[in-house]
Amino acid sequence: MSSNKGIFICALITCSFSCKSPKSNIKTSNGYELFFHEIAQSEKIIPEHKILNLKISAFDNNENLVFSSKYQGISNVSSFYYDSAISNSPMKEILYNLYVGDSVSFNMSSKIFYKSFFGEKFHQLHHNNERSLKIILKVLSYNNLDTQDFYLDSLQKLAINNEKKLLSKEKEFWDNNFLNIFKIKGIYAMKLASKESFNTDLDSLPDKIGLCYSISDLKGRKIYQSSNNTPEYYESNIEGQLLDGFKILVNNFQKGDSIHAIIPSTLMFGQEGSFVSKIPAYCPLKIHLRLH
Repeated sequence: MSSNKGIFICALITCSFSCKSPKSNIKTSNGYELFFHEIAQSEKIIPEHKILNLKISAFDNNENLVFSSKYQGISNVSSFYYDSAISNSPMKEILYNLYVGDSVSFNMSSKIFYKSFFGEKFHQLHHNNERSLKIILKVLSYNNLDTQDFYLDSLQKLAINNEKKLLSKEKEFWDNNFLNIFKIKGIYAMKLASKESFNTDLDSLPDKIGLCYSISDLKGRKIYQSSNNTPEYYESNIEGQLLDGFKILVNNFQKGDSIHAIIPSTLMFGQEGSFVSKIPAYCPLKIHLRLH
């Protein structure tokens, strides 16, 4: 009986460590209340002169997503050098209370959030209207410069492989379900409606081209929608006016054509993505396009 009791007590002690439930909340010395969702069993790391890798989502009071590592990072990770922008901000005290692997949520003004992580670049992000944000943050790692190079390389490979899988699956669906698919440089496109036939002259663009279009990712997330009544006009003969994916479509279709296309990231926003539009690195896109 005493032997069984000893085993039971031992099991309780083990469970108390391995099944540790998250704290409800703590308050930092500068007044931020942190609500813990995950608590890691890790050691404290001194962040100075290291790269901080985080998974972040930020929502406004209307639950609109205003920042996301998923859409504004690479492979769901946002990386920041722990510099004076962070160490001189309220974020320093928040990070001081967190270990690698911890996940928390807290409220913070948009101005402080962006200045903490982006410093002087804050003024270029068009977030001048200060508002309260709910931040959900997970600390993934603190790396030195050498380790960070390997880490970013692994994230890049993951993003590239993920794009290949998404494109392969989507193109297989098209091949099995649609006819008359136009294929060039990795683009899949089909004409949905038209006043004229395909353009056989591939060498020249008109001086101006009007586009009504929408952009979404391959999982259906809508990213951008232009006005259906007012085309956006571009100087098609000026370098840099059109992304390569749009330029290929404009060169191969005529005014009046309505087009649905899948475009790989190499012909759109590539390895950089678009911070403002929430397009991550290596993100293939779906385009619905009407040429005017």
